[in-house]
Amino acid sequence: MKKMDEIMELMADEMQDFQKGLVQMKKMTEELNTRSIPLSTEVLEKRLNFFLQKQQERESLALENLRSIDQKLKNTTIVPRNIIALFGSILLVLVLIIGYLSFELMQSKDVKIEMLQEESTALKDFKPQRQKIKRLPDKNSHNAPNAVFI
Repeated sequence: MKKMDEIMELMADEMQDFQKGLVQMKKMTEELNTRSIPLSTEVLEKRLNFFLQKQQERESLALENLRSIDQKLKNTTIVPRNIIALFGSILLVLVLIIGYLSFELMQSKDVKIEMLQEESTALKDFKPQRQKIKRLPDKNSHNAPNAVFI
């Protein structure tokens, strides 16, 4: 019986704690029901509008930067103008040198042709003389003749 009394006592304590919890829960429920939660989205709308405005400003700045970069790219050249001028002047000098050297070569060919023509006329006028060959006897007993040109 002692155990039964103890169990009953524990049950009574538990029931009191349970009732206190129920009372506290009822108070909280009434508090929640009496509280009014505003269903206003003004704060969210203001923040959203502020965010959208900032995004539009950033987008317009980015678009302006892209336009300026595009304009700069249109105005740029792959090779700078001073390098093109330098290349052109070097090319002009090379063409002039090649022209001068080819002119000199043609002049030297003309001079050579004239010289050859003069030589050929001089050779035509020149009568070849025969060389007289005098044979000397061989001092050694070989039969090979020695020749002396006069």
